[in-house]
Parts: sequence; structure tokens; C-alpha cells
Amino acid sequence: MSWSLINFSGEEIIELALEMERSGKTFYEKSVSYAEGTKLKEMLGYLAKEEEQHIADFGRLAEKLSKEFVPNESYVGEYGDYLRAMINSHIFNLSNVEDIVQGIKSNREILQLALSFEKDSILIFQEFENFVDKAGNDIIKQLINEEKGHIKKINLLFREI
Repeated sequence: MSWSLINFSGEEIIELALEMERSGKTFYEKSVSYAEGTKLKEMLGYLAKEEEQHIADFGRLAEKLSKEFVPNESYVGEYGDYLRAMINSHIFNLSNVEDIVQGIKSNREILQLALSFEKDSILIFQEFENFVDKAGNDIIKQLINEEKGHIKKINLLFREI
């Protein structure tokens, strides 16, 4: 997706979030075939469903998101550059999920990638809090808390293998 700093809008933020969540869902769904063991496969299925719910949550958020955002910048486009760098450095970079999944060699690697995805998502969601009103902020905080819960589940399973 291309997005412009001049037309940087709430809709574009939601679309970026949706792409991140779709990438996560795809990763979890495709990783199942590389996973060994029932516990990991079940957790990956659970996480895929959670990402699907997040996609629906961002759809709700789109209705509440302010259309205009005026960032505090020292130069025009500074905030957009920052947000773009965060999105582009996200573990799945919105377009490389297939390559990442094909390179999986172990359960530990699946879990490490899942942890990276969840941590990156939290950082980006925290930035999204700057774009929303109180109702939207409540949704973002809920999503962040869910991502933190995912990290706990992943870490528990990580200790078992």
C-alpha cells in the first residue's frame, strides 16, 4: 500500500493496522504446518483467531477515528517518517510473511517470531494512541493488553520446549 504524508489520514492508519494484523494471522495459520506438537499447534490456531478479532476491532475503531491528525513536528513529515520507519521495521513488514514462514526450522523459531510480532505490534499500537479519541484509545489499550497476554502465553510455551 502506498500512503502519502500530505494525505496522512486516520483511514491510512487503520489500513496499516489491518495489514499488520492480517500478516500476523497469516503467519500463525501457515506456521501450524511447520509446528511440532499439539500445544504449539493449538496456540497458533488460537493466536490466528485473536488476530482475526483484532481485524474486527480495528474495523470498529475506523468508525471512531478522527479524520484529522496534526502531529507535533519539528519539520513537515517528521511524524509520518517516524511512523513509516516503525511500520517498515515490523517483523513481518506487511509483505514478507510467506518468506519468513518458509524459512522456519524449529518450534523455537516459530515462538521467537511470534514474540517479535507481538512486541512490534504493541510498539506500533502505542503510536496509534496518538490518533484516536477517548473511545478509540480504549480500543487501542484493549488491543495492547491482548497482545501482552499473547506474549505471556508464548513465553510459557517457550519455557516448555
